[in-house]
Amino acid sequence: MRSRISSGGASSWMSCPTSSNGFQGMRTMHPEMMKMSSVARDAANREKNRYIDVLPFDDTRVRLKSSATSQISGNDYINASFVKATEDNNVARFISTQGPLVRTFEDFWEMVCENQCPVIVMLTQFDSVKCDEYLPLQNGQGTYGKYDVKIRKDTRDKHQLCLRAVEVQCNESGKVHSVLHIEYPDWPDHGVPANTDAVRQIQKRLHHIPREHPIVAHCSAGIGRTGAYITIHSSIERILLGDKSSYDLVETVKNFRSQRTGMVQTEQQYMFCYRAIADELKDLLRSSGH
Repeated sequence: MRSRISSGGASSWMSCPTSSNGFQGMRTMHPEMMKMSSVARDAANREKNRYIDVLPFDDTRVRLKSSATSQISGNDYINASFVKATEDNNVARFISTQGPLVRTFEDFWEMVCENQCPVIVMLTQFDSVKCDEYLPLQNGQGTYGKYDVKIRKDTRDKHQLCLRAVEVQCNESGKVHSVLHIEYPDWPDHGVPANTDAVRQIQKRLHHIPREHPIVAHCSAGIGRTGAYITIHSSIERILLGDKSSYDLVETVKNFRSQRTGMVQTEQQYMFCYRAIADELKDLLRSSGH
């Protein structure tokens, strides 16, 4: 439940220096480089990675359950990482992943169904370079390995977010899983949007989503735009719960980088996180009469 935000808490955040010194300092520290990504580098998995230098760590990678039992190779690999801001479930948990490749479409839908993910947040656009078309956009339904995927509803809101109600059925078990797909195609690769409105609208739409299961978030590599969105989303939630450690954005990003390499890629994205969080807190203060 959303806590009422105090003007003191908001002021503490908005008076934080928006200097990029913290981000620059992180460039000299790479504790994540000491972590292992041996499964991702295995010969059987190399072509499942969109980029050779963006690989999930062994200890936080998502493991596919049914693939491990049904395939002869027992391969449970997908380029995806569990990412969480806190140890409890008070705030949303995420799966941060790359834009699916044609050869990983079935793996992607398997991951969504096995983890019962309620939402997919897509922070890029469909194209053959950055993210292959893992949704049946032309016909409204399609088959990806053992998964039948149907788009039940497709709308666009005033922020140019594409909102899709998607139904995924596993042909083997007959189970059907419903998921909300939110596509934000206007966030430029390596850059930031002109304003924070659409990003904050995504967070608002997801506020009442139950916390039991992780939200899937992806861009192309699953670290830059994805890392920025997860930082914005989780920081707003933590601030509203009165978690003062959320004011330290450097520590937040370092925490996420310990779970997936390179989260929040650029200084511009880091500064955008500050802007989005501050904009949201200003709006909340206005609406609460402070």
